Amino acid sequence: MSEVKTNKISSLASNNDITIDPDGTGNTIIASGEVGVGTTTPATFTDFVSGSNAPSVVVAGSQPSYVLADTDISGNDGTLGITKAGEDTVINNLGAGNVRISNNGAERMRIDSSGNFGIGTSSPGVALHVQAGSGQIRLHEGNAADNKYGQIEVSNGKLILHSDKENVEANSDMQFHLDNSEKMRIDSGGKVLIGQTSYSNTSNVSGAQLAPDSPNVFGVNNDLVMLVNRRGNDGNLISFQQDKSEEGSISVSGTTVSYNGGHLSRWSQATDGNRIDGLVKGTVMTNLDQMAEWTKDGVTEDNEQLNCMAVSSVEGDTNVAGVFVNWDEDDEDYTADMNVGMTGDMVIRIAKDTTVARGDLLMSAGDGTAKSQGDDIVRSKTIAKVTSTTKSHTYDDGSYLVPCVLMAC
Repeated sequence: MSEVKTNKISSLASNNDITIDPDGTGNTIIASGEVGVGTTTPATFTDFVSGSNAPSVVVAGSQPSYVLADTDISGNDGTLGITKAGEDTVINNLGAGNVRISNNGAERMRIDSSGNFGIGTSSPGVALHVQAGSGQIRLHEGNAADNKYGQIEVSNGKLILHSDKENVEANSDMQFHLDNSEKMRIDSGGKVLIGQTSYSNTSNVSGAQLAPDSPNVFGVNNDLVMLVNRRGNDGNLISFQQDKSEEGSISVSGTTVSYNGGHLSRWSQATDGNRIDGLVKGTVMTNLDQMAEWTKDGVTEDNEQLNCMAVSSVEGDTNVAGVFVNWDEDDEDYTADMNVGMTGDMVIRIAKDTTVARGDLLMSAGDGTAKSQGDDIVRSKTIAKVTSTTKSHTYDDGSYLVPCVLMAC
């Protein structure tokens, strides 16, 4: 064995290894064409091993660079450069290839030569392309343990947007902004609010409020509130239904608009502001001089035309107003309001043992029921015209309902 040795370099003829040993530690070794730093058994062309807290490779300078090339650096293809430029770190594929990031033996991300960034795909088709079995993007607020996050996902081709996916926040919503201003939101109850940030069916709103379990509200300042346009053939513009059964409609035929299956009604009250005991549908009502009054939170609404009503107690009453339809069950403040039908298709209450014929004109019988007025002249006492003698309902006192056209005016 021959040996050429200084305090820095030694060569062992037995295996032709070269050791660079500046401080007696065997820090660098060249063995069988591989270079090892921090190891005496390099396994690759270059093998760097450092202590737990020390960097393996340090490249320093005014603009240090580290270049990896598959052949040489004369061409750019297959050449990767890592450069420190001021406070920035630049990773650059100098050729036309992709930059790929892998772990556990599989590619996870890449940037292609067009600058498209792909996660879970090797062929990103847009600027950000996420492809995975779950197809999810999560936007997390604060600490992960707080579970405050929104999520975008794709399931069976459907785009799903989540706001507060873990339901951490009470009354969370989803907001849509344009030009740095909120234009629409969906609240925690599923209500869609356009031009509003909270739902109200009583305030003087400007915008639209679409609610699955509350009244839909539309408000516009000094302009048309709603436009209904049926394109093509004639037919219904609006259908009014209850439990999937059509009860009325507004239809168009040429230039004619028809209001079908309905009646004109208005709200009224009893003089004492309370409900009238025993009042049933179809009961004949009479007009009173006293005006109805609606007061809430100390504020009284303007009312110039809606007067109070009572059950008609005069036979042939010339002040007949119409027939009782129902109490207001939807308003928590005004539960004693009554809906009174005045003109159009309705039913009317006929007294027990009283017979009417189709075509009869009716007047008040003086006890809340109606009876034939005995002639075919429409008078101030005329309340309705019988359209069928079919009884739709019979009450406990023997009075019954028949279809009619109301004429009270």
